[in-house]
Amino acid sequence: MGQSSSTSSSKGGAGGAHPHVMVVKQEKDGEAKDVSMLLPDECLGLIFHRLSVEDRNRCSLVCKRWLAVESQGRQLLSLVVHADLTPSIPFLLNRFENLTKLVLKCPRESSGIQDEGLILVGTLCRHLQKIRLKGCKTITDNGLAEFAKACSSLKKFSCRSCQFGTKGLNALLGQCSLLEELTVKRLHGLEQEGKEFVGIGTNRIKRICLKEIANAHLFTPLIAGSPRLKTLILSTVSGNWDRLLEIVAEHLVDLAELHLEKLQLSDRGLRALAQCNSLQVLRITKVPDCGNPGLIALFEGCKHLRKFHVDGCLAGRIGDEGLIHLAQRCRGLQELVLISLNATAQSLVTLATNCTALERLALCNSETFGDAELACIARGCLALNRLCIKGCPISDQGLTALAAGCPSLAKIRIKKCKGISVAGLICLKTSREGLVVSLDPELLTCLDAALTSRMQQSSTGVQRAVAAPSSSPALTRAKLTMVGTFMKRTL
Repeated sequence: MGQSSSTSSSKGGAGGAHPHVMVVKQEKDGEAKDVSMLLPDECLGLIFHRLSVEDRNRCSLVCKRWLAVESQGRQLLSLVVHADLTPSIPFLLNRFENLTKLVLKCPRESSGIQDEGLILVGTLCRHLQKIRLKGCKTITDNGLAEFAKACSSLKKFSCRSCQFGTKGLNALLGQCSLLEELTVKRLHGLEQEGKEFVGIGTNRIKRICLKEIANAHLFTPLIAGSPRLKTLILSTVSGNWDRLLEIVAEHLVDLAELHLEKLQLSDRGLRALAQCNSLQVLRITKVPDCGNPGLIALFEGCKHLRKFHVDGCLAGRIGDEGLIHLAQRCRGLQELVLISLNATAQSLVTLATNCTALERLALCNSETFGDAELACIARGCLALNRLCIKGCPISDQGLTALAAGCPSLAKIRIKKCKGISVAGLICLKTSREGLVVSLDPELLTCLDAALTSRMQQSSTGVQRAVAAPSSSPALTRAKLTMVGTFMKRTL
């Protein structure tokens, strides 16, 4: 969309113009008229808002008006920041006065943005609400503190692979009174300090995400001191989280979503989470010390779960007992993902009976989920809309049962299930015309070839039926009706 207003034609072919955009119209008197001038700036800005970043950049080169309108409407800007970019920051940010989201990426081979550059960002971006820092290794605690003073409107802060520590974060939390979301990943400054805690910030914090952090226990006061916290994500963070969750759980009365991944956590920590009565989404991934006793205690308190994802790591600590309790206590469950977990028909029958609102189900790498278990799902899960089965010992018999059940099923994904064949998949496809089936590439190719062959055979049968002579028009119509019915059932 980088056309020139002086050379573009109504065909959109000159000047590199987009083929579907007509900027200049040729009048009868021979003078060219810019059609975009008929649009108010607000309408032109709305058009730009629906374009990709690349197309917006091209549009800004068309004319001065388009440059001004595009600059005024730009809210998101992503920059790869080298050390020598600091002198250009005022020019860039003065052009985009209404920025609300900014991403600063520093390349590994360069020192990246300095404190002075970040302070300029805070000073010039008066409407900034969200900033993401990636690999900004030269920003210090003092630089982050000065940025926070200048950018008090900030609502979301995210940093990854940076070098500042708790002093900078505390300054950010203290100065940005509107801050609602904090994401910290690989913050190397914490490894060097390891003493000062990240203190209580504003009471507006709603989301905290901590990933790949040493000394993550330093965030305990922040988590416990955020009464409005809705989402907490803890992934690959050090420390004994049994004790830490016992400290913070009683304060998280409004917590609705919790992700626990690769933590030192046992049933003791899960029991503490039973106090989070508002919990609706729970993901437990690769936490091998958690088992049925902890989950049973958690489900007693968290009865409003809508989504539950668990990766049992094939440890054998989570099984039917915990899943039966889930089905008995959390009857409003809508989404269930079971990975490396051996569930049997005993628990799946209870799930199908009690969790009538279950819409999405995934079972992966289970040694016990076979045809009998799939038949339980087919008979009982009437609201099921999406189903994923990966690495499970099912066969064509299970697919036949599925074809006759789950009336609401719209999409199924089957991967790495060696017991199924093309014949079973054809049975499933022909029984459920609108069902979307996702398969391994090799199996999908065989299925497409088989369905194409059946369609060609059916088409040949129709042609022969139409060409065959008949002594009675009524008999001919009857034959065509029978062939049409056969094709409909086949396809």
